[in-house]
Parts: sequence; C-alpha cells; structure tokens
Amino acid sequence: MAQQISSINAPISNHLIDLKNNLFIEIPYQCFCINQIAYGQTIECLEVVKGQIFATNQTGDRGLCHLLHPDILRVSEKLYRDGSYSEAACRAFIEINSRLKSLYRAKYPDSENVPDGQPLMNKVFAENDPILEAGDRTTQTGKDIHSGTRFLFAGAMAALRNQKAHENIEIGKDDSMRQLIFASMLMFQIDEIVASSDNNS
Repeated sequence: MAQQISSINAPISNHLIDLKNNLFIEIPYQCFCINQIAYGQTIECLEVVKGQIFATNQTGDRGLCHLLHPDILRVSEKLYRDGSYSEAACRAFIEINSRLKSLYRAKYPDSENVPDGQPLMNKVFAENDPILEAGDRTTQTGKDIHSGTRFLFAGAMAALRNQKAHENIEIGKDDSMRQLIFASMLMFQIDEIVASSDNNS
C-alpha cells in the first residue's frame, strides 16, 4: 500500500513503512500484540491519503462538469458519480429525445403518433418544414449545416441512446464522460437554435 500511494503522498508513504516495522510488539512468552500508537497513526495516515484521492477524483470530474449542459448534469451527474456509467450516458440521450419530443408536440399539438429516436430527429431537422432550422437553408452552407445537424442527432439516437437495453453494453468512466460531453454539445446546440428562432420570430 505504501508503494501504491508513493506518487500521491511520498512522506506518508515513507511513514507507513516505518509504522509497519513498529506495528507489532513482542511481549514475554513469545506473544505479539498490536502497538496501539502505531496502529492509530496508520489509520490517520490512511484517512489523509483517502481524502487526497477523493479530492483528486472530485476535482478531475468537476473540472469537466463546466462542459456539461445543466439538463445533462441534472439527469446524469448522480448516476455518473455512483459509477453507473452506461446509465448516465443513456439518460443524457433520453433527455435530448424528450426535449425534442416536447418541441414536436408544441408544433403539432394534435398529433397522436409522436415519433421517437432517430425518426424524431429526422422530423425535427427535416429538409422541408423542419421544427428546428440549424442553418440558413437559403444558402448552400446553411443547408449543409442543417443536414449535418440532422445526421448528428439521428446518429446519436441510433448509436448511443440506450445501447445497454439492446446489447447489454457496459461502458467505462472515460467513455461515459465523452458521451456526456457529446450529449451536452447537442443540447447546447438546441439552445442556440431555439434562441435564434425566438429572436427571428
């Protein structure tokens, strides 16, 4: 253990080695007992190191949290911090889907069959009469941006939303954070498109 924490706190690592040599004391009749002072100091050292490891992990995660959209943080942060990485990523894309469903219902309040997932993305960012217009479709550049945005959202729904339900796919911490950042990028893009649409109306 002392070797494992040497990169985190070298002085405590060295102190633990000294404590190890004094942790047991010999008493008459060849019996050994725990040196309570050394034991107490060992526990104190481990608590300090545990606090440093926890602080480092929190700082690392918190350092990325400013990149995440507030809605993504709301639905995914606790799951991510609890180690439910696949579920955290899944919830992020479900939240995007849910938000775009709300926009679809706002435009078509009488619709009985609201599309979901990839078909929903294709409707929201349709070439003709889209619910959200990602670019100025009167120009080629705007058309390309709008079309590319549709592919980004539709691809996210097809490839990333609810992978676990279909294939029981588990992802790790880093992959989960990458997906949360990507989901946040998409959510921020919705914010920008909606804001731009409100300003132009």
